[in-house]
Amino acid sequence: MAVVVGLILFLAYGPDEKAVIEQSGQWRAAARHHLVEAVAIFFVVEVILVGFSIPVGFWLTVLAGFLFGTWLGTTVVNFASTAGAVLVFLAARYVFADALNRATQSRPRLGRWQAAIHRGFQAHSAYYVFLLRLTPVIPFWVLNIGLALTPVRVKDYWWATQLGMLPITLVVCHAGASLAEITTFRDILSINVLLAFGLLPLVPFAIHQFLSLKFKV
Repeated sequence: MAVVVGLILFLAYGPDEKAVIEQSGQWRAAARHHLVEAVAIFFVVEVILVGFSIPVGFWLTVLAGFLFGTWLGTTVVNFASTAGAVLVFLAARYVFADALNRATQSRPRLGRWQAAIHRGFQAHSAYYVFLLRLTPVIPFWVLNIGLALTPVRVKDYWWATQLGMLPITLVVCHAGASLAEITTFRDILSINVLLAFGLLPLVPFAIHQFLSLKFKV
């Protein structure tokens, strides 16, 4: 809701659309002209932001699609966000574990999230990590920390995180790439852009159903 309100206010009172579109086009052209440098900077920035649990992953993914296109943007975001998530996981497990356990005991909501995660690991640890990443109900940074308090192996955490985030990352990057094609602010509400964002809730549901039928878990 806040995003919609912000978008309406931006369209009504924001800067001149021609200037914004031209400037964003120049940024995109500069990123393409200095592609290696731009990708490296973007990668490092995302790893740092994810590592510090700053919740800007969605907007960074849109930006990656806008600057680099669907496929390169997806690749950069998927590896960078996974690297950041692994750093948080390792820090939480080996540096802050005692403090985090005390925090979960004193905060009922955080404790309930941790208990729900532990229940999932009774049967399928890597698969459960995959499903949690595929269906981002729990905040990304909370999940990074909470999973560190479970017995999941680092290797399983890494590949399940990378694979589980891939479908959503692809869809959001495609939406960002679609934004690169607009010529007026009205195009933000075009069928192409709306369909790209509309896939977000459908992708995890479809994959979850497919896996449930195929593997009976």
